[in-house]
Amino acid sequence: MKLHLSSRDILNKKFKQAPNGYDPDEVDNFLDKILEDYRNIDKEIDGLNANIISLKRDNETLKASLRDKEQIISVQKSKNIALMSNHQSSLDNLELLQRCSAYERKLYELGVDPNKVK
Repeated sequence: MKLHLSSRDILNKKFKQAPNGYDPDEVDNFLDKILEDYRNIDKEIDGLNANIISLKRDNETLKASLRDKEQIISVQKSKNIALMSNHQSSLDNLELLQRCSAYERKLYELGVDPNKVK
């Protein structure tokens, strides 16, 4: 944003004396520059405010998306824990079957029919 005047320019401005006071054209031109600067500043502020609003909207959208993703991850973690629990149960059952099979083989080796043991 290009401004025509700095605060120093405004502070140090000296108008030429005219018979009835200051030269009206010089004062008018100076005030026109100040007015143009204020209009530019107003446009810049409006643009920045619009940008802030847009960024806040984007931020809220991203926060909502993050909450959704975190919820999905939480549900998936719960499912994974349940699957791991079921997997462990399956391993326990497999281990029990292997032990039973080993006991049956041992009984056959000893000459005992496992089907007749009560």
